[in-house]
Amino acid sequence: MVSSNPIAATIIMIFGLQALVLSVILLIKQPRRQSNILLALVLFFFALMEVNIGMANILFSYDLFYVFRYVQLELLFGIGPALYFFTKSITDPDYRISPKEYIHFLPVVLEFIFYRTDFYRLGSNGLYQTPVHPFTIVYLVEQWLGTASISVYVLLTVRILIKYQQWIKSKYSNLKNKSLGWLRIPVFIYSGYWIVWLILIKIDQYVFQNALKDFYFLPTHIGLSIITSWIGFKGYIKSQTEVSGFIKTSSKASLETETIPTNPEEAKLITELMNTQKPYLNPDLDLNKLSDLAKLNPKITSRIINHDLHMNFYEFVNKHRVEEFKQRLQQSNCDQFTLLGHAFECGFNSKSTFNHIFKKNTGQTPREYYLQFKN
Repeated sequence: MVSSNPIAATIIMIFGLQALVLSVILLIKQPRRQSNILLALVLFFFALMEVNIGMANILFSYDLFYVFRYVQLELLFGIGPALYFFTKSITDPDYRISPKEYIHFLPVVLEFIFYRTDFYRLGSNGLYQTPVHPFTIVYLVEQWLGTASISVYVLLTVRILIKYQQWIKSKYSNLKNKSLGWLRIPVFIYSGYWIVWLILIKIDQYVFQNALKDFYFLPTHIGLSIITSWIGFKGYIKSQTEVSGFIKTSSKASLETETIPTNPEEAKLITELMNTQKPYLNPDLDLNKLSDLAKLNPKITSRIINHDLHMNFYEFVNKHRVEEFKQRLQQSNCDQFTLLGHAFECGFNSKSTFNHIFKKNTGQTPREYYLQFKN
């Protein structure tokens, strides 16, 4: 048990209770969506963990820690699957959990039963007894398996988000409301957290005999509680993305595209179309719209861009927008628009995206390029 820290415990309890409230709000939010239900489960399972930690620290400070073993309930095995399936739902509104996938939640049911047995009560109390109770090893194994479960599912979630990012860039030139950056960054932090946590706790145990626990245990849980609350608030506000079909098609689409033949004439057609009709000026241009203009199958268009032109759709379209921007600066009346105004006229609809894409293509910011060009 770590030393009592009322301030840290209070912060953790506040965020834990806040997560519980958010989970209830998400469950009753209309319209009812699978993603909201799963996010509510993520927050609920997390809240149980954080409330337990805060409660244990508070009871310990009042010499009532023995009471904790009668009220403790951590469902560690629920956090990973809930986050994993929430991510699958948020990346594709058409996705529905199949009956066979409910088996992923079987361990959390068994964990709930475990907390009602003597294996838990005697084993957890045995941590502070000499000699250690025989059931203590069972309790420790359950805790480590729960942590390992979270780590595995978080890594699977990261894999989904990476694939999703690649998928939308192969189909869309505008990623606004599609990129899920609000979820991607916290989940990446999650993945690092659980891996570092496993390493750190082992180093502390075997090298420092748990002497460092006071320095990292509660502070890291404060950070984790803040990240989870962020996911809860953003998940409540953001709802789902504007794209469908990722889960169903992403796994096999790349294999199908690899086998579709192309020829130089089709690649030339796409290039000429971009230069003459300038469809990239439409900020909502996507793969299907470009394919319709070229009268080609979208899979053919995708293969041309990926393998013949060596770019994904997002890079291909935005490269043309950058070139259009540079050409507009060469016009005599270019000062009638601001740089951002020119960018919007070229098909960009986000200042941050424009700045990022422009610098990636030219090595300069738009302002730097403009000043160099004028001089």
